[in-house]
Amino acid sequence: MNKNFIAKIEGHGNLTVDWDKDKVKLNIFEGERLFEGILVGRTAEEMHWITPRICGVCPVAHGMASLRAVEDALDIKVNETTRQLRDLMLCGQMIQSHALHLFFLSLPDYLGIDRGTELAQKNPAAFKQALALKEVSDEIVQVVGGRNVHPTTTAIGGFHKIPTKAQLKKLLKKLAETATAAQDTVKLCLSLDYPELKVDLKLAALVNDKIIAVSSNNISGRMESLVKNYKKDIEEDIRDYSTAKFGKYKGEETLVGALARLAIYGDHSYDDKLDFANPFYNNPAQAIEIKIYHHNAQAIVEKLLAGDLDSRIIPPSKDASLIGIGAVEAPRGGLYHEVQLDKDNIITEANIITPTVQNLTSIETSARALLEQNKGRSRKELERLLNMLVRAYDPCITCSVH
Repeated sequence: MNKNFIAKIEGHGNLTVDWDKDKVKLNIFEGERLFEGILVGRTAEEMHWITPRICGVCPVAHGMASLRAVEDALDIKVNETTRQLRDLMLCGQMIQSHALHLFFLSLPDYLGIDRGTELAQKNPAAFKQALALKEVSDEIVQVVGGRNVHPTTTAIGGFHKIPTKAQLKKLLKKLAETATAAQDTVKLCLSLDYPELKVDLKLAALVNDKIIAVSSNNISGRMESLVKNYKKDIEEDIRDYSTAKFGKYKGEETLVGALARLAIYGDHSYDDKLDFANPFYNNPAQAIEIKIYHHNAQAIVEKLLAGDLDSRIIPPSKDASLIGIGAVEAPRGGLYHEVQLDKDNIITEANIITPTVQNLTSIETSARALLEQNKGRSRKELERLLNMLVRAYDPCITCSVH
């Protein structure tokens, strides 16, 4: 199984399987894009304009990580309006990405269709949900960021332009109208049958300035580390069959993203519906997060409307360290940007670790477990399940080769 790319994922990759030994390699064929090198010699202001071009699916998350890294380096503490608007924009990013993946890339596997566009005939109600969620998430990002892809209003220390209360009221109305679509997406995804699989992994997510990890077999026991030590704790290694690095957290295969976040800081109201040791359940976890972030977006807009909007941009501190880390929970998991500046705020060094880099190692581990736990199935059926498994992780290949 190594001739064809895996369909319905972002980017180009495939699996090489040794069927006799149940060994799997995840081959990544995208060329390295060298964004970290591109940043060197640029101004601090340019970082959050450049890094969103890593990915058209999650540009908000990259821009936000860069802003946080530069603001950390310049010792800038943004005001409450800026914080809320950025949180709102990240809500839009989560819904945008999850809805795209679920309805157009992953759910066709479970609904007996080949591609997401066939959903309009197979399940018109679900197709309307997809369009409603895409529309409202695009509007969230556009209202706050200036446009729905690659925002233009963001600035170090704040925003060049913030939305008016009239725009926010219109957005709140749109959120109210689409709440049912978010709820129905959860119902749809929880009604599906997911393949059985048990994998012993670490599930990791960001909580403030910490990385929290739990075992997929026991989410009550926790280990943690500080985000500032991310480069030591998230180990990346180079493999001769991939242009992307493979990451581990403290030496262990790690799953990051929706399923990990629900295990670590979800409200646990859906725990009986999810199997945290089964990566296929990242699909319903994304649906649950759509509902969560849709609700969070409503709450943030209500708070913004209830108070005064502060459009001030906070200037750098005179005693800044010029070294900063920006960590964000992107749709696919923890995203880390680090920057070093000289006295003229020119970038001298940059480092990026993406969620997919962290997931690549556990994809291979999960694929081996799938083969070992399904010995009686035909090779054709195993190939189908392996493709579904990779899609369940929602990998972003272009992010992995940033």
